[in-house]
Amino acid sequence: MRGKILVIVEHRAKEIREITWEILSGLKSLIDNYDMELQAVVLGHRIDSLVGELAESVAKLYYIGDEELEFYTWERYLYALIPLIEEVGPKLIIMGHTSTGMDLAPRLSAAMDSPYIPDCLNFRFDGEDLFVTRELFGGKLNSEIKAAKNKSYFLTLRPGIFTPKGEKGQQKQVKGIATAFDKKGFLTQFLGLLEPPREGIDITKADIIIGVGRGVGDREKVKVVEELAKVTGGVLAGTRPVIDSGWLPKERQVGQSGKIVKPKLYIACGISGASQHTIGMKKSEIIIAVNNDPHAPIFKVAHYGIVGDLFEILPAITSKIRSVKSPR
Repeated sequence: MRGKILVIVEHRAKEIREITWEILSGLKSLIDNYDMELQAVVLGHRIDSLVGELAESVAKLYYIGDEELEFYTWERYLYALIPLIEEVGPKLIIMGHTSTGMDLAPRLSAAMDSPYIPDCLNFRFDGEDLFVTRELFGGKLNSEIKAAKNKSYFLTLRPGIFTPKGEKGQQKQVKGIATAFDKKGFLTQFLGLLEPPREGIDITKADIIIGVGRGVGDREKVKVVEELAKVTGGVLAGTRPVIDSGWLPKERQVGQSGKIVKPKLYIACGISGASQHTIGMKKSEIIIAVNNDPHAPIFKVAHYGIVGDLFEILPAITSKIRSVKSPR
């Protein structure tokens, strides 16, 4: 089939977010099968540098610039995007399954009377029919659904399913779009961006991460895992239940609702391996899992697995590493 795919770019603090690069890289390998053209649209104010970066990654880039678009609000993005989407007529309009994507995509879908399919892992066409892969029952099953026939579809793709490759070609066509905003017509106003205080450690930059799961038991027992982190030079991270329980700060959360990490070594301690967590760490170079359940899903993504009591295994590993580092 012949058609267009339009990716809505996410950016923050003058940087394109990782999810956009993931989507652009992943789509390049998919669209060749369907003879589709990859396009993108970026909205903002004084972001010429971002336009330059993106122009080499898509066949055509649309830039909608206005001071009212300096920060994301759904009303302004909706107002600016609807005329463009109607003019371009893409078959698919794609965003990441992020807070922005989950806020904007269904609103656009409703406004344009087009189907919206969230949290997709993949998609394919069979003739004019669109099939989308999604997870069921917390990642225990994948399902392929057939979308009702329509002229266009809105999809949000899950972060972490594609790997950004950084491939760029020659600069393609860039088209600026002028938009006249009725500033008095908006119900919301952007007041400021509040970011959580940083503790000084960015787990996305760490080479070694020691992951903590509910299998550790309680907050006091995290010290056993912390000792392993100290001798390996790694940093502690955790699953969502661990973070919600207050064992580790929010900045240490790995997973779909946390951070995507790709360290050289990830040691999963007492982590069962729910998809919401593994989506955030399965791209690690080496994954070692320690769990007393031989059927834990974490072993499906681990390169090496140890089945047993982590309170016996971790101290033994920690002691051995110490002895190697400080030989008598």
